[in-house]
Amino acid sequence: MNPTDPLLLLAVQIVLSFVTFSLAGQRLARRLAAMPREPALGLLLWLHGFRYIPLGLLAPGQAAREIPPFVLRTIAIGDLVSALFALVALALLQVRAKAALGWVWLFSMVSMLDIGTALVVGLGNHVYRYALGISWYVLTLYVPLVCVSQAMILIRLLQKRSVSGTDGKGLMNEGLV
Repeated sequence: MNPTDPLLLLAVQIVLSFVTFSLAGQRLARRLAAMPREPALGLLLWLHGFRYIPLGLLAPGQAAREIPPFVLRTIAIGDLVSALFALVALALLQVRAKAALGWVWLFSMVSMLDIGTALVVGLGNHVYRYALGISWYVLTLYVPLVCVSQAMILIRLLQKRSVSGTDGKGLMNEGLV
């Protein structure tokens, strides 16, 4: 295989990003395990608040004209919607609303649907063959980070309570959520 093949370059960079973020995630998971569920989820949701960044794909000159517009819109709008759900869930966690965990679950469902759709549409239309500008780094760096943190959110949602037995109020009062 040609070492400058865009699919090979994409695969190598994404695999290395997944390995790096998974290792970091394991270390972070140990710290989050000592926290109550809501503050831990809040910390993980912060990353998803920035999922509006792929809207840049719709800006003039940021992606090759050959990429079908529906591909760019699907990716950009899906991430924007995910960001909005993440921010609502985060805000509800911060005020300790009863609906907060429901919104985190809703965010997770929307997020996973978006990730799956974007991968199928993007890879199916070979976006890696086209000029993506800074979006190449979003694809090879931020997408793996989003996927790893999404997995961590799901794991934490499925856990009933923190092993620490603390109420976490101090963490929330310190603004960590």
